[in-house]
Amino acid sequence: MKYKHLAFICAIVAVNLPAINTTQAETATPVEAHDKAVKEAAETAVAADEGKTLDMFRFSLRMEKLDFIKKAMKLAPEQEEKFLDQYYRYDTELKQLNDKRLAVIKDYAAKIDNIKGAEADKLVKRMFDFRKKRTALLEKYYGKIAKATSKTVAARFVQIENILQATSDVKIGSTLPLMPE
Repeated sequence: MKYKHLAFICAIVAVNLPAINTTQAETATPVEAHDKAVKEAAETAVAADEGKTLDMFRFSLRMEKLDFIKKAMKLAPEQEEKFLDQYYRYDTELKQLNDKRLAVIKDYAAKIDNIKGAEADKLVKRMFDFRKKRTALLEKYYGKIAKATSKTVAARFVQIENILQATSDVKIGSTLPLMPE
C-alpha cells in the first residue's frame, strides 16, 4: 500500500514539476529539466513518510471530488459562489469525520488477527458513530445550502454526495478483510 501511494506521488510530481518550475526550464534543456525533476520527485517521495503520502493522496481526491461536484451541480456563477462557500465548510468538517473513520480502519487493520467479541463490538460501534455523524453533517449542510441557494440546489447536492459516499463506502468495504471467525 505504501509503495502504491509512493508511485502515485512520483508520477504526479514528475509530470507537474517541469511545468511549475519555469526558471529551471529556462536554464536547462527540456530533457535535463525533466530528468532532474524526476530525480527530485523520487527523492521527495522516498523522504515522505506514509502519513504525508496519505495526506497528499487524500487532498488530491478531495480536489477531484470538488471538480466533479462543480460539474454535476451545473450552477450559474452567482449560485456557485454561494454554494461553494457552504461546500468548503462542509468539506472541512467531513475531512475531520473521515479522519476518525481512518483511525477506526487503522485500528481494525492493526488488530485484525486478534479481534475478539468486545473489541469487535467497540469497532462496530465506532463505525456506527461515524455514519450517524456523517448523516447529521449532510443534513446540517442541506439546510445551510438551501438557505444560501435554494432547496432544489441543496437536494441536488445531497443526491450527488450520497452517490459519492455510497461509492466510497463500497470501495473501502471491499478492500477490508472480513472479521475473523
